Amino acid sequence: MTQQDSRSLKIAIADDESLSLLRLGRCLEKSGCTVVGKFADGATLVDWLQGHDQPDALFIDVKMPGASGLDILAEYSTRLPIVLVTSGAEFAVPAFDFEATDFLLKPFSQERIEKALERVRKQLGVAQAASLAQPAPRIPVLAGTGTLLLEVAKISHFKLERAAVWACTASGEFQTRWRSLNQVLEALPGVRLIRLNRTVVARPEGVRGLRVLRYGKRMILLADGREYIATRMGTRELNRILGLQ
Repeated sequence: MTQQDSRSLKIAIADDESLSLLRLGRCLEKSGCTVVGKFADGATLVDWLQGHDQPDALFIDVKMPGASGLDILAEYSTRLPIVLVTSGAEFAVPAFDFEATDFLLKPFSQERIEKALERVRKQLGVAQAASLAQPAPRIPVLAGTGTLLLEVAKISHFKLERAAVWACTASGEFQTRWRSLNQVLEALPGVRLIRLNRTVVARPEGVRGLRVLRYGKRMILLADGREYIATRMGTRELNRILGLQ
């Protein structure tokens, strides 16, 4: 049982139809939820969200004055689960385009509310698991007279140049404190890296394209837009990881 399953969900609701708002609140409370806010228009809900602790989820009508349910969905769907409630089935497609957690058609049943809450709890459980996962690795790089922590996920490859190792991204190159590519491999044992040649080590995710050269070699296009020749050994390793022939 997740933490969300073992406590009452805190839900904020909005609907410009007073009877619908009342019924929605009663159904959620009957399911064991705590309704922390009831709003008759979208603008008031948005103002409330900006000044209060975030609820576990929103149940909101699609067509409301001030800010529609789709407007709120587009803004907040990456932050918390949102269930859209409406009498118009034509809004279902844009709702799921913006990754709504669920879509309730009026009149809805108590059983349908329960199903929507199951989806809310599932989404909250996934988010909680992601927050407990190991943080994305970062490495220190030189930035003027200071140090910048750069996420490894943004790096396409490392290259040895001018007696230093540079971390290369789609937006630029950053000098690291390493002096050899072996130091990179030793420092990042949990990161999958391919030794393309004597001066370049790449993340497979940073490979944008390739073309076959003579003698079993390949020209590799990386995220910074540059091409590098992979040795035969580097080509074999690249083929193995990317599943190429």
